[in-house]
Amino acid sequence: MRKVALALLAMSALIFSSAPVAQAGLNAQVNLDNPRAVPIYGGDYDAASWSGYLYSSRIVFTAAHSNYKFDSNGNRILNEPDVITVGRPNSSAKDFTGRVKVIKTFVADFSSGGLNDFIVYVLEKDLVSMQPSKLLTTEIEQELVAVKAEISMHGYGEYRDRCSSGEKNPCKKDWNNPNQRTSELPRIMRMNLTPFSDSHFKWLIGNQRAVLKETIISNHKPCSGDSGGPITTTYNGAILYLGQGLNGTNVYACGAGDSKTKENDADSFGFFSPIYKHLDLLKEAEAFAANQVTAKKPASSITCVKGTLTKKVSSPNAKCPKGYKKK
Repeated sequence: MRKVALALLAMSALIFSSAPVAQAGLNAQVNLDNPRAVPIYGGDYDAASWSGYLYSSRIVFTAAHSNYKFDSNGNRILNEPDVITVGRPNSSAKDFTGRVKVIKTFVADFSSGGLNDFIVYVLEKDLVSMQPSKLLTTEIEQELVAVKAEISMHGYGEYRDRCSSGEKNPCKKDWNNPNQRTSELPRIMRMNLTPFSDSHFKWLIGNQRAVLKETIISNHKPCSGDSGGPITTTYNGAILYLGQGLNGTNVYACGAGDSKTKENDADSFGFFSPIYKHLDLLKEAEAFAANQVTAKKPASSITCVKGTLTKKVSSPNAKCPKGYKKK
């Protein structure tokens, strides 16, 4: 027990800050430190529709609520544009070059109330060359929550107050007002993980306590459009992906939330579905992507010679027969 306590203390001192950081979605700073933060587009306009995380060259993690909604009976309904494209990591939302189309999605058991809000995209081709990311495990999560680890979220969402003077929250988005557009570049929001047992959450009752199955953040920061943005931290010197961001309760969210004030209520909190709950989706997505690459691999043709003999060989991995050499 004493060894565990010492290990957590050392971890806290070296890589975590348990103190709240004054960095909200409102006026959040542009930050390009996460090499996997990507803009996602549901149309051909120069503003990201939501945000995501490039897990590997062709696989993206993001929010299921960007693709689905719920009817009055709580039934999930597909609600997505005909074409979804993903921009290059940390690219400008106004830069159309290099965007790649989403060809397949794998959605979690997403339910009303925001539980299991997670979806995996497979791209038509490699967005950029990227090795698979390091992912949160249940064991690492316990360590992080114990020290109320500082985490970061990057998103292309709104960062200015969308509410007009005297307008009641939630406030309507006005696309003609440049102050109410999503960000051209990703911005950073810093928050902290927290144990659910904190007295801060004792007011939750009934089915609200289903968020116990998710991971809790004590100071929700994101705004509209940040949905799906990567929640990460630094662990053992590397970026660790925790989950997509972010659902919350009693938050202002730049005027798009459910808080009655322009600051988060005392009872506000955020929660997200940790990646370790969705490794089955990732496995399916990787298998699908591998099959697509194999199916699309073009045949190559080479000419081989052996003395006066000439032979043409055509195959995806064309090689000359034994005794022949490539002309």
